[in-house]
Amino acid sequence: MTFANTQTEPGKFIHLLYAPTNFCNMGCKYCYLGTGTDELTQKDKIVSTLKFTLSQFLKDNTLPFNLSFHGGEATAIPKTILRQLLQVASEHYQKYGATIKQFGYPLNPIHIKTNLYNFDQLYDLFTEYQVSVSASVDLPLKLHEKYRTDKKGKSTLAKITSNLKLLAEYPYHKKISCVVTQEHLKYLDEFIADIKFIHQDIGLDMTKFNVMFSFDSEKNTEKFSEQYPGTEMLTQEQQVFFYQTLKKAFKGSSLELGFKEHWFKEFTPEFCCSAVNCGDKFFLLQSNGDVFACPRGQSSRKFFYGNVFQESVSSIQNNGWQTIESIENTLDADEECFSCHYIPYCNQGCVFVREQTGLKKSYTCKLQKEIYKDNPERYPAYSDDYVKNYAKEYKYRNNLKSFKAHEIETLKTTNVTPELELENNSLAALVKEDSILSSIYDDTLISLEVDGVDFQLRSPVLSNIADIIAMDSNSSAVLKVHHNIFDINCKEPVTNTLHIMLLRNTMVSYGDEKREKQEHIADYSIYTNSLISQSEKVEDFYHFDLRPFFSQHRGLFLDGVRNNLFVTTRKMREYHYEKQKKNAFYHIQAINLPFPYVEFYWKDVPVELIDVKTFYPEKD
Repeated sequence: MTFANTQTEPGKFIHLLYAPTNFCNMGCKYCYLGTGTDELTQKDKIVSTLKFTLSQFLKDNTLPFNLSFHGGEATAIPKTILRQLLQVASEHYQKYGATIKQFGYPLNPIHIKTNLYNFDQLYDLFTEYQVSVSASVDLPLKLHEKYRTDKKGKSTLAKITSNLKLLAEYPYHKKISCVVTQEHLKYLDEFIADIKFIHQDIGLDMTKFNVMFSFDSEKNTEKFSEQYPGTEMLTQEQQVFFYQTLKKAFKGSSLELGFKEHWFKEFTPEFCCSAVNCGDKFFLLQSNGDVFACPRGQSSRKFFYGNVFQESVSSIQNNGWQTIESIENTLDADEECFSCHYIPYCNQGCVFVREQTGLKKSYTCKLQKEIYKDNPERYPAYSDDYVKNYAKEYKYRNNLKSFKAHEIETLKTTNVTPELELENNSLAALVKEDSILSSIYDDTLISLEVDGVDFQLRSPVLSNIADIIAMDSNSSAVLKVHHNIFDINCKEPVTNTLHIMLLRNTMVSYGDEKREKQEHIADYSIYTNSLISQSEKVEDFYHFDLRPFFSQHRGLFLDGVRNNLFVTTRKMREYHYEKQKKNAFYHIQAINLPFPYVEFYWKDVPVELIDVKTFYPEKD
């Protein structure tokens, strides 16, 4: 299967979760799916539904870059069917893995969310496909025995403990997660002790551990008539207390990094709960073809996007973001959110949880603020002006109920012509139609050989590929430029120069637009004949030694700070700026430097004594 319109490139990337069955072989007392986990699945459609859906996405130029299996309990289906699903996923990644990486997405392993009940029976299968395993286990383990029972209410603890030991031996990516409720808060000492027990005695690495919090859901209430005692959701103050208690307990320990990086990751901007509109990015597919918002959303028809056997993929995708937006528009919002310095990070949190609980803001608001404050470099607070403007745009897009009349402006503050969206006005089309522009963006004319390894210089504007080189004072550095490069846009090559720009990733603000840009630290130009006289010609390329240039500016390279080397000619550079003046569509899309470049880090070490003749060898 190829992409329908372009044959080679997808137009959209999505995260696809597949629930091959809603049935679960356990009966957790706080499950947000309620009676949904009692539903049996028509087994003969499980594999064909996934295959069909993938084919429909690809025909619509949409590529699932992440394929995960969820539930219900995904391992409750027969092993033979699960093997077929893993094979489908494996073939998908094998075929499209290069494209996924090319467009900047991580190529993740096949992933499965499981309650671990059948893990011992599936160990060999998971090993064969190198499956990433995320297991749901209650902590402390005494509450696992109470809440995570089988369908008949019997304990599963002994079996799960045994499978935890097996998971510790599993050679591929694995982690466990737990749900925290009111009763869990009563046993914090045991909770902490069991984290250490699993990490130290069972041998399962708990740095990747994930914490989740229960929340009130309609399906759970429907199943148990009322909230099961002890499973009520924590208040925000209790969540903060829980967080601070774990922080204190593991500070300075081998698990401190896990606490900071992974344990509360669900409540950071990197996770779907903080997405501006999750309906545009995440889709959960059931084996009957129904598509819902996510594992949570599949419990409510309000979060239903469509059925792949009845509607087109494009229609389902449009329904997705419109469904989330329309639900957002019906929800009351807390005005405090719109003056909060962190709203661009959380966007009021999970729409499903707000809809189910009636809350006006994220159910983990105070906890999230604690996380942000503990990581100020990663999550700096936004300024008042930025928050004011962000909140205004956010309200236009989502929370119409929270709008005040005086906030509606009759005049636009910005305008972008829709002509910019036309294919013939795209940057790629403009470059293709102009032979000189094509040369400016050509990634075959210039390369940099460092310590014998060749790195092609590519334009950062159109290319998604970026090499990063590690260099030091003793590195060899040879710039290779095609001999025809001086003829481009130049009638008299003798008047042309090779132009080298050196930038550093220390941001500065300048110019009328006051944009933040990388800092320019050095420019260097050398005339055509001068470069030729100091270069060795190998086939079609002049080899020019850049070690003197780097050596001269080594004092400007900062430890751990990325540097950029841009290379072009004076005449190509002039043509770029002339094109900007003449063509607005080009100007707005090529506002940043388009010239071939490469990034590098510099480490200063004692320089070996080098004879100047090795820099500039004498010509015969």
